[in-house]
Amino acid sequence: MKHLFLILGLGSAAALHGVALAAPVIYQCPKSIAAEAVSVTAPDSNWKPFVSSPLYLHGAAPADGPPERLGILRGEDPRKTKVGLTQTFSLAGTYPEGKWLRGDYGALGEVSLSRRLADAVTQCTVTTMKGSRAGENEVMIQCR
Repeated sequence: MKHLFLILGLGSAAALHGVALAAPVIYQCPKSIAAEAVSVTAPDSNWKPFVSSPLYLHGAAPADGPPERLGILRGEDPRKTKVGLTQTFSLAGTYPEGKWLRGDYGALGEVSLSRRLADAVTQCTVTTMKGSRAGENEVMIQCR
């Protein structure tokens, strides 16, 4: 009987360990927002708006709540890797308005696209590297 408890105990520990090491979920922000998708309203009839090119993905980060709340979270200090800059964000705890992922477009993040993350997500790692176009970055997001 003692061996049965030991076996069950080891099985439970392995199961718990397996949950902790579950494969990360990979998120991919759209690489750009087409120029036709950007709508600009002129301040008055003397001005005609024109958007000449798409807005390219520049960065991404988890956020506390929906996009209009502007709840960008502070991650660990970015570290330089062979691939680019990597930053880890802890999402432990409760987020009454949800955990969100935000992709920023344009050189200064003038436009963002956001999506809600699962409440069970406790950490996201964002790796950013230079893209092939001016102002564009390649961004890889892994969340657990």
